[in-house]
Amino acid sequence: MDPTILEAQNRIRNKRNQYLHQCTKPQTKRSTYISNLFTRTLLSAILVLLCAIFVHTKDENLLFFKEKLFSDSLAFTKMNEWYTKYFGPIVPESTKTTTPVFQEDQLYTNITPYNDSYKASASGPVTFLESGLVVFCGEKEGFGNTVIIQGIDGVDIWYSNLEEINLSMYDYVEKGTILGEAKEGEVLFTFLSNGNYISYENYIS
Repeated sequence: MDPTILEAQNRIRNKRNQYLHQCTKPQTKRSTYISNLFTRTLLSAILVLLCAIFVHTKDENLLFFKEKLFSDSLAFTKMNEWYTKYFGPIVPESTKTTTPVFQEDQLYTNITPYNDSYKASASGPVTFLESGLVVFCGEKEGFGNTVIIQGIDGVDIWYSNLEEINLSMYDYVEKGTILGEAKEGEVLFTFLSNGNYISYENYIS
């Protein structure tokens, strides 16, 4: 066979193989994504079913379930880490389009006890003292607009007396990022660990 014809046939064959490979690759990714999604959904359904069986087995189980869910502070950050480890992130990385704004040099001065909390003067926007998960956003009597962050260190930090709240429940925030402005430049901090109040000094140290 003419070498020129043979070379042309090889080029055509290579291009066809490349085209077929490009067409099947996205389908493989899509198939993997659907498979993972189905697995996560199935495992979540099994977990809910097991909880329902546990609750309906005995009255003591129901009381235990209510006590742990509604009386104790759940470790949402640990649950999130466990979920991410075995099931992947709740929010896909590709959907995280916002870039956090940092202000690492924020200083709080004139820190004084205020009931079980601490009042501090903010020289600029209020920033997060530790990374963690938002477990409350809204108005609290005697505190004003409040955001509660369950830190990765296990300590719940209340940021109160805020002007506005632009966060949602279960948002993940990073240490040093800007939360917002405090009313009249004064922010209230409350620190809770396992239901016990801890001092500002002990937490910072």
